[in-house]
Amino acid sequence: MTALTAGTATAALAADPVAMVLDRSEGVNATAFAELMPGDEIALGTGGHVDLLDYTACREVRITGGSVTATSGGLVVAEGEEKELRPGNCLKQEASNAGTDGGKGLAVTMRGLIPENKVAASLMLRFGDDLKERYDSVFVSVDGGAPQEYKLDDKVLAEMPDLAAAMAGKTTDANGVPIELVFKPRAGTGEAEVRQFTLDPLEVGRETAVVVVK
Repeated sequence: MTALTAGTATAALAADPVAMVLDRSEGVNATAFAELMPGDEIALGTGGHVDLLDYTACREVRITGGSVTATSGGLVVAEGEEKELRPGNCLKQEASNAGTDGGKGLAVTMRGLIPENKVAASLMLRFGDDLKERYDSVFVSVDGGAPQEYKLDDKVLAEMPDLAAAMAGKTTDANGVPIELVFKPRAGTGEAEVRQFTLDPLEVGRETAVVVVK
């Protein structure tokens, strides 16, 4: 990833990230799961490629050749080719508060195409700023397993191992692994919130499933 100028770096600190690096070809200077801020540029040369999760449009794209620059309005490709791989996994559901009679939120199944024969073995979650302001941490449970707690201050919250193993041994849903998120409010504020969705590791197309939660 190219270095930012001082002015651009200062502006980027106050801006929202535009995309996340999911994968890259050999020789491309980009780090997996790093986020691109406005002004960041990745040079791809003539045949290099990078796969990005475009936050602005919630989609996974592959950029081949040329360069790609993150701007406040999205991704800008110069002298290269952009191809959409699949819709991104973005959870924007309205969920009920824990302890109410409204249940535990809507169940959302996120499935995609399979451009490559990969099975997701882990889960990475990225949370929006609104959730980070309201909640201190989140408990993540995969396929009814013991919840694991993670702080919401992290840019990319966590990697949950053994997702593929859960898929192989699950019995609750033939179409995916149930994931439950329980948000713990900051001290003295609000109530816990529960969100649920299902994820099919066979349909992700990557070794790590990245889900954006807002």
